[in-house]
Amino acid sequence: MNTKRRKAKKINYVGYLFIFPSMFFFCLYILYPVFFVVKNGLYEWSTLSNMKLVGLANFSKLLSDHVFWQAIKNSFIWIITTVPIQAILGFLLGFAIEERIRTSGKLRGTFYRTLYFIPVVTSVTVVAIIFSKIFQPYQGIIGYYLSKWFGMAPTINILGHEKTALVGPILANIWEWTGWSMIMYIGGLSQIPIEIVESAKIDGAGTMRQMIHVYLPMLTPVHKSLLMLGVIGSLQTYALVNVMTNGGPNHATEMPGTYIFLKGFKEAQMGYACAVSVAVLLFALMITFIQVKFLGSGDFMNKERN
Repeated sequence: MNTKRRKAKKINYVGYLFIFPSMFFFCLYILYPVFFVVKNGLYEWSTLSNMKLVGLANFSKLLSDHVFWQAIKNSFIWIITTVPIQAILGFLLGFAIEERIRTSGKLRGTFYRTLYFIPVVTSVTVVAIIFSKIFQPYQGIIGYYLSKWFGMAPTINILGHEKTALVGPILANIWEWTGWSMIMYIGGLSQIPIEIVESAKIDGAGTMRQMIHVYLPMLTPVHKSLLMLGVIGSLQTYALVNVMTNGGPNHATEMPGTYIFLKGFKEAQMGYACAVSVAVLLFALMITFIQVKFLGSGDFMNKERN
């Protein structure tokens, strides 16, 4: 009996050996950078001078930093505009493609899926340059059509005005990531039992009623997943805004990522940049916690559906 207990309590060193590489890189690339940023947020550090311990001074400075709060505000605007629009367009595209597959075969469906997914795999820098050209005064097509249809001057500079500058990066983000939402919804649609759809058709439900009463409720896990990814992605936005507007004009398009880069590398306030990073991390964790707490994680493998 004692021998059996000793065998049961024997540590499985082979198992730990298998997970060691992943745990090592997790600590190296996740835990250590987080610890490094939190620690340096307590220092006044310009990268070219010695580090000076200032405690929570950097964090208290955040409370009165209007540019930081402008970046947070822009993130919320980004979330409430891009996430719903991408979800609606992604669902409509996914639904249309699934219907096309059922009526015309998989070949056409594959073609349309590939076509709409191309922006997702396109370099974000390329996307930013394309939309910068689109919104360019005189030469941009936006100014041309605003002049042709509404009589506005073709010199209008949407990216150069504080009130309209954020529109450009938001539209670019929607164009780039709608294909991702489409693929997510196609994956969810493929998991809906065909028997439920056929039953709805027998009961006389048209396409619109099927979408409202069958597809949308059963795609709730996809909605939740897209919301979580959208929140996290908005707080990580950097390259698109940096190339299109560089956070301007007058910080009108400043995002947390661009503001961290501005403070850390352009103004050499690395300690304060680390404090901003910690604050953004806490915002992301708080929003994610609230979502998971009240909406769930959005797991596709929902046991209630199995």
